[in-house]
Amino acid sequence: MAEQILRAEPRTVVGKKVKALRREGRIPGVVYGPVVDGTIQVSVDRREFERYYKAIGLNTLFRLELQGEHHSVMIREVQVEPVRWAPLHVDFFAPNLKQEIVTSVNVTHGEASQDLIGMVNQVITEIQVRGLPADIPMHVIADISGLRGGGEHVTAGDLPLPKGITLVTPADETVITILAPRVSEEEEEAAAPAEEAAPAAEAAETEE
Repeated sequence: MAEQILRAEPRTVVGKKVKALRREGRIPGVVYGPVVDGTIQVSVDRREFERYYKAIGLNTLFRLELQGEHHSVMIREVQVEPVRWAPLHVDFFAPNLKQEIVTSVNVTHGEASQDLIGMVNQVITEIQVRGLPADIPMHVIADISGLRGGGEHVTAGDLPLPKGITLVTPADETVITILAPRVSEEEEEAAAPAEEAAPAAEAAETEE
């Protein structure tokens, strides 16, 4: 993955006063973790952060530049405004790069087969994995090209993981399943007379 660098500035404004920061187009945040002394109060440019967040999401390692120093961090949590979904606060986690961590990874899926009969249903959108921070993938892609019909599925154990990454989520947990096609009301009504005709025919035979 290409190196990603996000610029941050130290922050002294806290509490309700951070509203002024947001009006200036900046998002308040903190940097914390085993390689950071205490908690560092920071702010980042809103547009720049949104671009990074859209590109890499949560738990992907990148570099945060702060006063000429670079910290290897992950976006661990983003608080958002519930109506517009605008970011209000961000937590940057600075892990020890030499120690394995357990974290969540997004799961997406590839193209389904043209022979698929049914609908793709993604049961869970992320899994838990263990590995060195630099080895954690941005996402994992489930191969569903071999699925053909209702009831077939992909489990967490079927997902391809990079070297050095181990699965923490139970291997038998269903990630994606294929739902059988639904029968429309018109089809059900069309089938109903044929089903009702059988008892009538049986009754006629009994009378004879």
